[in-house]
This record gives sequence, C-alpha cells and structure tokens, in this order.
Amino acid sequence: MNLYIQMGYGMQGLSKELCKVWSGATVILSPKNIYPSERLATYAASMHNLNGKVLFDPQLYSPLKYHKNLQQHEYWPSSGTTDMQLGDYNELLKALDKVNVEIGSEAFILPSTITNSIDERWGEQQRAIISQAREISSHEKLMLTVALGEDVLNNEHETETIVQFAMQWDVNGVYIVCEHPKRYYFVEKPIWIANLLSLVAGLKRQGKTVIVGYASHQMLPLALAKCDAIASGSFLNTRWFQPESFETAVSEEQSRRSTWYYCPQALSEYKVTLLDIANRQNILHAIAPPPMMANDYSSILFAGATPSSTNFNEGSSFRHYLYCLKIQCELASKPSYVETRNALFAQLETADRIISGLRAQRISGQSRDFSEIVDTNAAAMHSFDMEYRYALSREWDVL
Repeated sequence: MNLYIQMGYGMQGLSKELCKVWSGATVILSPKNIYPSERLATYAASMHNLNGKVLFDPQLYSPLKYHKNLQQHEYWPSSGTTDMQLGDYNELLKALDKVNVEIGSEAFILPSTITNSIDERWGEQQRAIISQAREISSHEKLMLTVALGEDVLNNEHETETIVQFAMQWDVNGVYIVCEHPKRYYFVEKPIWIANLLSLVAGLKRQGKTVIVGYASHQMLPLALAKCDAIASGSFLNTRWFQPESFETAVSEEQSRRSTWYYCPQALSEYKVTLLDIANRQNILHAIAPPPMMANDYSSILFAGATPSSTNFNEGSSFRHYLYCLKIQCELASKPSYVETRNALFAQLETADRIISGLRAQRISGQSRDFSEIVDTNAAAMHSFDMEYRYALSREWDVL
C-alpha cells in the first residue's frame, strides 16, 4: 500500500521537500489551498521536475456552500441552482478536464457531492457523471469520487449497495473520502472500520484502483483489503474528512498549538512536553522511532537534550509523521493475505504493549492515544477476516 500526500494548508513546500527525500511522491492537489487555477499548473510542473506525480481533487463536496478560495476557480459553479443539480455536468467536466490536462494528472478524479444516503438517486448521479465524462475527457484513467457522510459506513446494507452500484461504473478507480462518526480524529466504531474494509475490498475485486483520502495511521488495516493508497497530510483536517472545511474559509491557523511527536511503534502521538518526562524517567528510548524509520526531522529529540528545549517544531512534526507513515504503509502489505493479516495484528499487539508501559509511567497521548483504538481496529479486522479470508487469499496476487 502506498502513501500519497494530501495537500492542505501550508503544504506546498513540505510536499516538494518530501518528494526530494523519497525520490518521488504522489500529491493530491487542493484547489482550496492553491488558487487561482493558473497556479496549479505551475506547482504541478515543479512536482514533475522532482520526479513527482499529481492528482487533482476538485473538492466539489458542497458546491452550494461558500468558500472564498474555492470560488476563485473557473470551474466552480455559480450560486443558485446549478447545472449539477439538474444532472448536467458537461460544462463542469470540460473545465475540470482542462485543469487535469494542464497539470498532467495521473488520473482524472471526477467530482461528487457528499451523501448521507446511498439510494437510486445517488446511484443515477454517479452514472451520469461517469457517462458524461467518458464523452468529454480523453484522459486514459477516470476515478470517481465517493464522498460519504458520517453515518453511511455504519450501515452494512448501504456499504454493499455502493459495491453493487460500482459494478456499473465505467471507471478505472475510486477515490473515497469519509466523514468520521461524531467528528473525532479516531473512529471508535469497529463496524465503521469493518465496512470501510469491505467497501475497499469489494471495489478491488472489481479490478478498480482504490485511494482512500484524508486518512491517518488508523487506516493502515486497509492494506488487508488490498487498498492501493491512503492519502494523509499535516494538520488534522488532512487526516480525516471534515466537510465543513469546504464550506467556509476558516483559517487553519490556530493560536497556542501543541507540537506532537508520532511514535510509530505505539501508533500514538505525544506532546513534546510529555517527552521531557519520559527523558527524565530514562524511558525516552522506548518512544524513539525504530531504526528503519529514523529520520533527520525527529532525531534531535533523542540526542540527549531535553526534548522541549530542542528546535523540533510543528514543521518537523508533520514531516516526521509522514516519513514514518509512508514506511508503515509500505510495510503493511505482504506477499499474501495471511501474512498481511498476521503482521497487522502483530502491529496492534506491539502498540498495545508499548502504550500500556508508557501509561504506567503516566505518559499518555491524550486525544491522540491509540490505546482504545487498538481494540477497535482488531475487532474490525477480525470481522473482515471471517468474511473475506477465503476469497482474498485466493485472489491476492491478482488484486
């Protein structure tokens, strides 16, 4: 499974830097954060020069809502009743096709509004978008956006209905974004995670490429469904889908933010001020990244000085997180289904042991602690395994 960079606020330089470090990366461009449209082509060219690839998320999740940045793009619908509402996507798709040609995108991500109900009306809208795109675009690869409201994945029937509709979609892939229940960073409902796994597996078994956008390390189990890539970014609104961020131009800058350090083996993040306590108790080594994930962004935290006195800052935190997550994504996929399943369960067991040891010393990740999510992911994977083990074990090499 690959990691793509989900572009958000202040991530243009970060994306280029990581592309250099990784000798190539795929970035999902954000029109909310690069505007007007002319700047998209310039930035895409700079990524191509670094051996990078680009995709373009049109972010038409709530086209009737006002967002001052998105409204600056030529393709954005005018106010009032739009052609989209009437089922006519031709002019919109022509404008988006032009953008994709200009930036040299790897695939044309087709727009779709967020839905809270999977019904025949929604299915007809998706078919109309695809049909009209096939007539208009010359792009070799089309990907349909599936944007789901917070409750859709709580319903197994609706999840299966999406898979059934997808059998009629003439597209190469699907780009999934899903709002979290109760709008929490981590999803605490095993059935939600299990249904997302089932959705990805159902689409993969139809021969479609699947990218899950706005994802965090909680989505590493998607490797078990043979997901092609998850996309993640810096601020939390690039790690979980928040529809309201596409409705109003609210600044993503906040005062008095804490700086967090991601401990990959614990699947948890810790405030740097808590690392001072770990250092004082001589257990900081337990939080340091394993050798294969050691990097220049976070090494200063473990060089002997008090962590909070170092120059490990927010930018370092973001880069360290994505650096480690990329490696974790690559390691999550194994040569067989059973090996992948066993490795993912082992990862959760290791994280649980480390978290328990740290919590015994009063070192907690607070809102970003993975302690309760270990059981959530384990239960979801177990349920998925019971249903899909036989089929995916047989089909693994061709998915």
